[in-house]
Amino acid sequence: MIDVSRQDMAGGKSRRAGLAALLLWLSGVVLGQGAISGFPVAEGEVSVAPAWSVERYSEYFGPDGTVEDRDVRTLSYSLFVEAGMNEQTALVATLPYLRTNDDPGSLQDASLWIKYRNLDQRTPAGAHRVFTAVGLSFPVGNYATSGPTAIGQRASVFQGRLVYQYQFDSGFFLHAQSGIDFQFAPESRANWPLLLRSGYGTRYYYFEGWLEFVTTLEPGPAVRSATAGTGSSWRRVGGTLYVPLLPWAGLVGGGAYVLGGEYIGRSTRYNLGMVVKLVPK
Repeated sequence: MIDVSRQDMAGGKSRRAGLAALLLWLSGVVLGQGAISGFPVAEGEVSVAPAWSVERYSEYFGPDGTVEDRDVRTLSYSLFVEAGMNEQTALVATLPYLRTNDDPGSLQDASLWIKYRNLDQRTPAGAHRVFTAVGLSFPVGNYATSGPTAIGQRASVFQGRLVYQYQFDSGFFLHAQSGIDFQFAPESRANWPLLLRSGYGTRYYYFEGWLEFVTTLEPGPAVRSATAGTGSSWRRVGGTLYVPLLPWAGLVGGGAYVLGGEYIGRSTRYNLGMVVKLVPK
């Protein structure tokens, strides 16, 4: 059931907050907090978000959170695209390029998603929104898969997400999403992700904070690489600030920190990005 009220578009304050939030999320997803947002995309609209990030750690969490010394720096360039197919459905694509330390860089794993809006229901203070999405990530680069500076495992992963968001007319929002990541090649593994976020947007700025939890559902040793992957679990916190430059474009900056986990570095990440929103005439 979908209940879309015209009141959702009423009021300059609500419109400004919604636009800022939409643009900001598109910046955020390309920087590592998930490809699926809690904001709708109008039919025919296309958002393109290139981004840059640097991530570094000197401590690595092994089994049961034991810590070992390891110096790894990862430089990343990535691209995120979301296109509205109709009022309920959007297509999402991501593509990252990574380089660790002095190793040669490579394209890593692309992902393709279909996102569907199940509910958009007004309340006196805002709107409830529910989305479902299914996606597939797959390797596109011929990168190394072993060693402490490997950027991945060339894994193919089916991903499913259920997203809930409450958007206040004042500009605040509350967001939660979860689902399953099922790796079916080169071996069978599964992870349970949970993402919690909240933020506030106006026509002049937007900021948010988020918490990410990923838990492996398959016990046993993981592949030790520079990035999280097969068999990894972690807890990560982060924040983002977005500033619009034009009605259809803006800049974003942010950071993230790994609090703990298994088979992942205690990393600090800084990121910069740009969002361009293409609207058909």
